[in-house]
Amino acid sequence: MTMKDLSGSSKSSFASIRVSLDAALKGKSARECEVVASDLFAVVSALDSSTGLRRAFTDPARDGGAKAHLVQDLFGKVISPSTLSLIESAVSLRWSTSSDLADAIERLAVEALAASAESGGEIDRVEEELFAISRLLASESELRSNLNDGKFTQDAKGALLRSIFASVISSSSEKVLDAIIAGRRGRSFERTIAFYANTIVARKERTIARVTSAVPLGDKQRARLSETLERHFGRKIRVDVTVDRAVLGGISVRIGDELIDGTVISRLVDASRALAGRQLAGKR
Repeated sequence: MTMKDLSGSSKSSFASIRVSLDAALKGKSARECEVVASDLFAVVSALDSSTGLRRAFTDPARDGGAKAHLVQDLFGKVISPSTLSLIESAVSLRWSTSSDLADAIERLAVEALAASAESGGEIDRVEEELFAISRLLASESELRSNLNDGKFTQDAKGALLRSIFASVISSSSEKVLDAIIAGRRGRSFERTIAFYANTIVARKERTIARVTSAVPLGDKQRARLSETLERHFGRKIRVDVTVDRAVLGGISVRIGDELIDGTVISRLVDASRALAGRQLAGKR
């Protein structure tokens, strides 16, 4: 299967299920997050192995209760209850194509690996190491060839990578590489590692609140803002503040692709738009 961006109903469904993943991972240890990732990868493997199963889970005409029963029958005894609940939520949503469900769950699995690295304090190191490995692959054609060669087993490829990197990369990066070897889904090794690295970076960006404020924030204000954001998003949030006098007052907060804008200038723009709207209405 090829890697592609989700669009249409699949994009909004993924956004919804990612919120559920955040809630499921909240407060979990690195090992517990790793278990969730393993469970999700197992579901992806099952979906990839059966076109009929993907269609059964994504058919909009199929009853939601029937889908939930199918999830229970297939996975109830092999994955954790919290992951099972995630999958039940996922199949209840609308997907543009039957393959989009598996693609979305793969992204959740990679994010769970990223959450494991976060919990273990290794997320920054994982990001750096994956990009370093990508650069090495780009320059070493023989290594690329061996990793993409179907005649070598997953165990052999894992042993090859460990012989090169085991003494220099984090344990979290080792787990990510193991997942990449097992879950290429028809992609080249280099494309898969790029996909994982970008997904992990996106997850990391969603733990950083980029705040723009008219004035510097004190330590207590930063702490209060961080606590508020953590309650809202259900995960640890780091606050980075940029002072911009042009905003006049208030603050704006960007987390990943979500903008929470509370600046005075934003409110003035909104007010001017509303006034213009009333003036146009009065001329009719």
